[in-house]
Amino acid sequence: MKKIIILLILIPIVSYGQNLSELTEQNLFRGGNVFLLDKLNKYDNDIDGTPYLNPDFDKGQIIFENGNSYGGEIRIDLVAQNFQIKGKNGKITPIEVNNKVKIEIKGKKYKLHAINSSEYGDIGILRECIELENISLYFFPRKKLQKPIEAGISAPTSGYGKTDNPEWKDDGFYFFLMNQKYVRVPTKYKKLVELKLFDTNKLKSFRKTNKLDLRKEEKLIELVEYFNEN
Repeated sequence: MKKIIILLILIPIVSYGQNLSELTEQNLFRGGNVFLLDKLNKYDNDIDGTPYLNPDFDKGQIIFENGNSYGGEIRIDLVAQNFQIKGKNGKITPIEVNNKVKIEIKGKKYKLHAINSSEYGDIGILRECIELENISLYFFPRKKLQKPIEAGISAPTSGYGKTDNPEWKDDGFYFFLMNQKYVRVPTKYKKLVELKLFDTNKLKSFRKTNKLDLRKEEKLIELVEYFNEN
């Protein structure tokens, strides 16, 4: 997919904390660090579910390192790993941003990260859970296409064996960022111990005291806060 690369010098438009400038293609040209894609991904309507974080556009902000920000309607394409903005005229424009830009939607901040993983890809849009000096936690929202299981016996009169449509299913997970490396957070305690990321005795003590559940974000944040200091 071709990209129109915007390499213009950042021009102060509005300071963060003031009224937002309108999110338009023209304003993005002024902001820099944004790539306008020349083609919008289209998906088969016969697939159930949605390839987006949310199917509808939500009010959000694009925030640049210098504090400039633009407000408008935004959604995230989790399959293509890019953002889409919707103009007042209803036009949808797909965009990519570099790691100097944050996207805020419903109070949650998203950013493009260089994961550099043979398993999970070179880059990914991650949601910030907590960022600390020694360890940070991010959520990687993803979608996978789940195909229906073909029935072995057909019985058209009863409907038995009829296959369903394929479906976009949630497939997200968490990352620890430690020593500049992204490590997938396992959902089993034994697997976490095997990774040898933390002192085993301290981890065992923390688990007992805090009822660690590796599937719950609030518990993972507590874990990160503890080991950032210990």
